[in-house]
Amino acid sequence: MKKDRIKKYTLRFGIIFFLVIALLTYFSSTIDNMLLPKVKVTMIESGTLDENDQDINGKYLVPISAVVNMGDQGVIYYINDSDEKKTTVSELSVSINSKDDLFFEVSGEGMYSGMYVVYETSKDISEGDRVYVEGDERS
Repeated sequence: MKKDRIKKYTLRFGIIFFLVIALLTYFSSTIDNMLLPKVKVTMIESGTLDENDQDINGKYLVPISAVVNMGDQGVIYYINDSDEKKTTVSELSVSINSKDDLFFEVSGEGMYSGMYVVYETSKDISEGDRVYVEGDERS
């Protein structure tokens, strides 16, 4: 009698266990995406803050919130879509030339007009982190 009860409960537990595993497996990518840092990005433009400066080669306007500022040097995080299925961020060191209330004028190796930089994030991010881009208008 006792063995029959144990078998019955063991069988029920086994069925419930495998159903839970199947559901978690099915929703694993959704759960993974929910846990990623959410970032907002903007496209940088080549330009300068000095109206009299005609040489804009290598100078870019980046929102102040997109630059981790350390004096006349800074770091920006930009979207790296080398893997189509996973969006990651890469880090780039920049030189800060000048600033106003909204933008830094920066220059740096590897920057280009149209690059998407992170200006807001829900969690701390670092080089190589996978992220979820909110309101993705890059298409």
